[in-house]
Amino acid sequence: MYRVLYYTDKGLRNYQQDCLYIDGTIVQAESMKNPSYSEIKKKEILVAVCDGMGGLSDGDIASRFVCKQLKDLSIPFSVEGIYRALYTVQKEFTRTGIINSGTTVAGVYMKENKSIIFNVGDSRVYKLTEKKITYISHDHSYVQKLIDDGIISYTEAFYSPYKHYVEFGIGDIFMEDWKKGVKPYIKNDYLEKDQFYFICTDGVNDILKDEEIFQILYPDPFKNAENLIKELDKRKEDNYSFIILDLT
Repeated sequence: MYRVLYYTDKGLRNYQQDCLYIDGTIVQAESMKNPSYSEIKKKEILVAVCDGMGGLSDGDIASRFVCKQLKDLSIPFSVEGIYRALYTVQKEFTRTGIINSGTTVAGVYMKENKSIIFNVGDSRVYKLTEKKITYISHDHSYVQKLIDDGIISYTEAFYSPYKHYVEFGIGDIFMEDWKKGVKPYIKNDYLEKDQFYFICTDGVNDILKDEEIFQILYPDPFKNAENLIKELDKRKEDNYSFIILDLT
């Protein structure tokens, strides 16, 4: 059985461009009054967050389109299965007629305690253990390249004025990158007892440092999620959304 909690808020933006996919349920709300919690008695579960790109057109439509595709596709539980699914979503996007648009996507596909982590863009997947929070996805962004090249540290990246520069995603503007072989970040993982996945759009991790997220959520992220929301409400700017997932 899986436990899932999710929440989304438009922040200080005029409208909501985030969209969440929770094992068949698509959520795109301007602001939720309270986080939603459920227990899902299945062997497999797929959850994801999408963040439509605010500087482009139809970001809300783009993010919802990706969630709808995740719902409609039959995805094998494998790294290759996730890659093929995301590439299919990308190709279908180019047939929608949506122009000059794009979205991120980040999620977790679980089968019992095994999991596949994936992301395109700068929405993130973290793992929380009793000792720390670990950023286990990998941004497709200008600042991430600076980190990878050793020019700045991961800590310094939090303060960079360029951290909003996304260099890859799903959308018509990224088709040439897909054709050139740029790929989503996908990796195998697993979840042990008392460990949690935290999946979020950048409206969370651009406002709160990783250590702050950990200090607020642990040791019981489901119980402490409202404390996280309160802290985000004090500082919020962009749309923000998150999902907490564990296995019981």
